[in-house]
Amino acid sequence: MSYLRAKRLNPIIQIAQKSVNEALGFIGQLQQRILSEQEKSATLNAYLLEYQSGFQSKGQGGINGLALQQFESFVIQIEQAMQNQTEQVKRYEEQLSQAQKIYVNLNQRLMSYEKLAQRLTDQGQQAENIQMQKFLDDVGAQLHRLNHV
Repeated sequence: MSYLRAKRLNPIIQIAQKSVNEALGFIGQLQQRILSEQEKSATLNAYLLEYQSGFQSKGQGGINGLALQQFESFVIQIEQAMQNQTEQVKRYEEQLSQAQKIYVNLNQRLMSYEKLAQRLTDQGQQAENIQMQKFLDDVGAQLHRLNHV
């Protein structure tokens, strides 16, 4: 009976394992997205520093008001893009944190199912061993009676 109950848990264990694997895959995707967004942010920062350095070199020879206004406008756009990247990274990090919590819950559930299945299998094995021992005891008793008749 315990063996049958353990076997009935197999589809549940498979579904739980699939859920755990999907959660791990999603976590991996989020980590890749975070890295990608961080690289974009670093690229924007490097570009801003390069642009500012180039502007300073040009500025040493003197610049007009329009060029200064364009520079400021462009710097503001880059800084806004960097802020957007930072916010995107934060959103992905929050999603990652939630996905990790979900993974932990799913994995704990999977481990519970596996432990239950193992316990049921062990109980089935133990019951089978007891039944076999009783059978062997009965056979031994019958042989003993036959030998003493």
